[in-house]
Amino acid sequence: MKLNAFIKTVRPVGGWLPPKIILAMKITTFLLFAILVQVSAKSYSQINLNENNAPLAKILNSIKRQTGYSFFYDTEDVKEARVSIHVNNVSLDQALSICFKDLPISFKVIENNVVLKKEEPSLIEKITTMLSPAKDVTGFVFDEGGPLPGVSVRVKGTNNATSTNDQGIFTLPNLKEGDILVFTYVGYKTQEVFIKGGSAGIRVRMEKDVAGLQDVVVVGYGSTQRKDLTGAVSTVNVADIQDVPFATIDNALAGKAAGVQVTKSDGSPGGAVRIRVRGSSSILGGNDPLYVIDGIPVQVSSSFQAPGYDVSSPVGNDVTASGGVSTGLSTSFVNGLNSLGGLNIDDIESITILKDASSTAIYGSKAANGVVIITTKKGKKDMKPVISASYYSTVSTPITPTVLNAEQYRTLITEAAQNDKDSRVAAGKTTFPANTTAILNNPSSFFGTANTDWIKEVTRNTVSHNAEVSVQGGGNSSKYFSSISYNTTPGVVKNTDYHRISGKINLENEIGPKFRFITNLILGYVNQNIGDGAFDQALKARPDYSPYDANGNFADFSNVGYSYLGFQNPVALLQATNNSKTFSLFGTVSGVYDITKDLQFKSSLSLNSQTYNQRNFTPSYIAIGSFYGSVDNDGGIGSNSNWRHTNWIFENTLSYNKKFDQNNNLNVLAGQSYETRKASFFSATATGYPNDNVLTSLSSAVTPLYVYGDDPSVPQSYLLSFYLRANYSLMDKYLLTFTGRTDGSSKLGPGHKYSYFPSGAAAWRVSQENFLKNVKWIDDIKIRGSYGLTGTQSIDDQMYRTLYSPLSYGGVSALVPTQLGNKDIKWETTREADGGLDISLFNSRLTATFDYYNRQTSGDLLSLPVAPSSSYSRLLSNAVGIKNTGVEFSLDGDIIRTRDFKWNAGFNVTWNNSVVTKLSSSADLTQIGDLTGMEYGNTTLVQGKPLGLITGITITGIIKTKAQLDDYKKQLGGYAAYFPYLAIGDPMYQLEDEGGGYHYPNFNTIIGNAAPKYYGGITQGFTYKNFDLQFYFTFSQGGKLLWGDHVSSVEFVGSSNANISMLNRYTPTNTNTNQPRLVLNNDDGFYYKTQQDLFNSSYLKLRTLTFNYHFDKKEWMKKAGFSSVAIFASATNLFTITKYPGNDPETSDDPYSVQGGYFDVSNYPTIRAFSLGLKAGF
Repeated sequence: MKLNAFIKTVRPVGGWLPPKIILAMKITTFLLFAILVQVSAKSYSQINLNENNAPLAKILNSIKRQTGYSFFYDTEDVKEARVSIHVNNVSLDQALSICFKDLPISFKVIENNVVLKKEEPSLIEKITTMLSPAKDVTGFVFDEGGPLPGVSVRVKGTNNATSTNDQGIFTLPNLKEGDILVFTYVGYKTQEVFIKGGSAGIRVRMEKDVAGLQDVVVVGYGSTQRKDLTGAVSTVNVADIQDVPFATIDNALAGKAAGVQVTKSDGSPGGAVRIRVRGSSSILGGNDPLYVIDGIPVQVSSSFQAPGYDVSSPVGNDVTASGGVSTGLSTSFVNGLNSLGGLNIDDIESITILKDASSTAIYGSKAANGVVIITTKKGKKDMKPVISASYYSTVSTPITPTVLNAEQYRTLITEAAQNDKDSRVAAGKTTFPANTTAILNNPSSFFGTANTDWIKEVTRNTVSHNAEVSVQGGGNSSKYFSSISYNTTPGVVKNTDYHRISGKINLENEIGPKFRFITNLILGYVNQNIGDGAFDQALKARPDYSPYDANGNFADFSNVGYSYLGFQNPVALLQATNNSKTFSLFGTVSGVYDITKDLQFKSSLSLNSQTYNQRNFTPSYIAIGSFYGSVDNDGGIGSNSNWRHTNWIFENTLSYNKKFDQNNNLNVLAGQSYETRKASFFSATATGYPNDNVLTSLSSAVTPLYVYGDDPSVPQSYLLSFYLRANYSLMDKYLLTFTGRTDGSSKLGPGHKYSYFPSGAAAWRVSQENFLKNVKWIDDIKIRGSYGLTGTQSIDDQMYRTLYSPLSYGGVSALVPTQLGNKDIKWETTREADGGLDISLFNSRLTATFDYYNRQTSGDLLSLPVAPSSSYSRLLSNAVGIKNTGVEFSLDGDIIRTRDFKWNAGFNVTWNNSVVTKLSSSADLTQIGDLTGMEYGNTTLVQGKPLGLITGITITGIIKTKAQLDDYKKQLGGYAAYFPYLAIGDPMYQLEDEGGGYHYPNFNTIIGNAAPKYYGGITQGFTYKNFDLQFYFTFSQGGKLLWGDHVSSVEFVGSSNANISMLNRYTPTNTNTNQPRLVLNNDDGFYYKTQQDLFNSSYLKLRTLTFNYHFDKKEWMKKAGFSSVAIFASATNLFTITKYPGNDPETSDDPYSVQGGYFDVSNYPTIRAFSLGLKAGF
């Protein structure tokens, strides 16, 4: 009963989980509880020790504090013993084994006690000792910089120990032949020296053991030590992001690595994120990086729907000239969905970002936009089961703009109506528009009596929950890791939410001494209510209207008259259904066979499967439409969509790793990959449902509108690949890398299906040269360079073919041409050169990386116009070139490092410049100022100019006097007749001379650039004893953002509400402003997107603040079965320093455009979140 009550408690309102999922949750919860009870009784404490040449008694006390185990021993046996030990999260057995490996002491664990016993030498050892003459041994210990004082010197297996003096000299008495001296020193490798019969004096050279240089970095199809990297690679510290409540991993990458720009479209839970690695390089193809999750390539897509016809939405749909409904994507889908939603952040072990061609070329045609390699956690051999559990709750509040209240609205729209009337009277008019007359002469017929805060009506504060449990361990021949997590996040806009269940299983088994079998499975289920644009409508809804009419029904805003076109009742919109369910599966089975100690073969079969279902229903009381008007939706309108993607990859690799001698090391990887991708899609839309609350499934509708689909039985694309990578190291200071990959894609036309992508890189570890080797404070200085080719084939299938679609007209079925094929389309090819410098100083306490890159993409695909007589609309062609150049710099340091207090800091910054180098003369060219270019969606392309251009019209000032008004009309010449109501307070636009005394505004000039000049991140971390505190900032400088609320803040579009910035409009008493006067009926069409609507989007944002406290081992923890307990708290978006007047300077209207969005349309508010959680180990 208690279990059922628990399930019902966590189950969200509305019963979004199917009964089978509920049953599975109950069984899983019961099994996990049983495991916790059983394993907690047999748990093994995890121990952390960091001691150098410390008394053994001190270390035993530290272990006792951490574990609660008691020690029994003879004090004489440990009195003189000293030990150096550096371990993290090891078991009691492992810690004690390391402690006593050089001491004649054995141990035995009896329940919660540890008994130590001094080992007596054998008879033979006693005889050998008596016969061997004892002698004193003196030695000199040094490194490349000279004598080393304080080095610990111990006779292995005894308590006989000493340390070197200031001159690096030591003396040990009574040594015999066969004794082994052990030399240990912090920051250096442990050395062992065998005492021979004639040696009374020895010299020992210590070698640095720089931890940072030995770190293993995951790269494509393998891993390498950081010191051996030849390409531009960044790693993300996963520990920094796992205590922050990010729903998806891509949200957590902002500012974490140089060269990586992350922009979230809005604050919607699980919403899409735009990531650009070293800029954008493709027009039609995707610009998101390739994600490789446990070896499985995953292409992130903007949405699962075919654009334009598959989703019914009351806001996204429009009314055609004939009064019908034109379907379109809902507002939420314009920003895209996040296909990484099923991946649990806490399951991630490491994140590596490959940036240059040398690093990414191994992935060939998928890697032109960079590669994000995500490796999840695995088990460990000979590790007793470790159970980890965590739970946190998050309180989120929306950060919303401020709009006019009812009193302000009445005052300002009345002023606008008066301005409209005065302008018309001045132009000799005696009749006025209906809304102007109603406002001025009969206000009670126009204004409502309410004072509604629509933003408050549709938003809320929320509490989300996240819980997860994992088990990790292994035996002599096996390793395992398994986890399950649950997340529920209500959106700050009502009727939006995000729920995720994810699970992971990783198993590795050794079958004999040479063969390993690996199974890796990641499952994700996401249930998401996306909403139907209620927040966007709340920004425009009239505050003098109530959500309900006199009968208590939802007020119908479509019939209020007075040009209130297309605006919806926001509260009524909350009743619409826009629900999606996504199931994702990433799975791999692999076999690894060690042919020899140097040669290994691996074969794997991987599956990436995603199934997406969406259901949308708009009740009958919500009209369909937008700015151009609205129509009754005929008893409700709904749609069902299904999208399924299945990607199989069969891969075989052969790796050879041979160290020939101390100076020559060779690593070669050769592989073959075959990939097949199938996708199926179906969508149907219908109207005429019998009831708004029940019978809302598609089968209940009376009138079908649209049905779309495809043939799921036909594989849609293939990719056949062969690749090779060779790394050669000479004397550990000269490094060479060659990579080559050949890809054959079915997406390209005959003769162009195959392409070869080679790359090469070289690095020189200058610090290993003799002239720097003796500099103590230099760990590593490496100069590297690379050049290579990558490609892009992330385009739709069958793009090179001529395609037809069925059509029925007048009862006759026919095929009509829809796409003109072009068999000459080729790969988009990217050539990139990179030069870098890596520096590590003071035993890795200070590290820096500098990179310069030049990335040039040629043959970008573009849809070109064709002759109308051909009956085709477009032709795909390689028509554009784009170049990205930039500089990256990162700096990390341990500023203070003491026993109790640590302070570390990190900084990274990127300068990137994207330029269009080629634009085909066959494109849809238009005049942009004094240049020629083209508009492509939200992207303006001008050859020789940057990506991210924003076009509009330039305001030169506000008309403030009669003389200025007359002079401006004179400049307009004959065009003045087109602006009969021009008056004082209106804007003056920059005019172009068209000859004959005519001057006209140029509505298509370059007014700004959305791309920032530079961006990056700053990290500050502090540790004091058991406390951790970390601040994480992101920043951006120099970009421009078009504030949508400001564009319409000078006119009441369709009588809708506006932002409070309208209060600063021009009036006879407020002439010191750059905002024009208010207008109501803009018959002159004289208010456009201008440079005054662009604002500097530079910002410094405290993105996250995290706090952790790790409890010392206490008696209560021991009794409860805990090995570790920690509490953590975090906050996101605490403050932003910016001059941008809108809601959030980091917003984006289109995360999948080439450069990224430049238009802040406020579809969903940004959130500020506070979290509190608990982590425990068993």
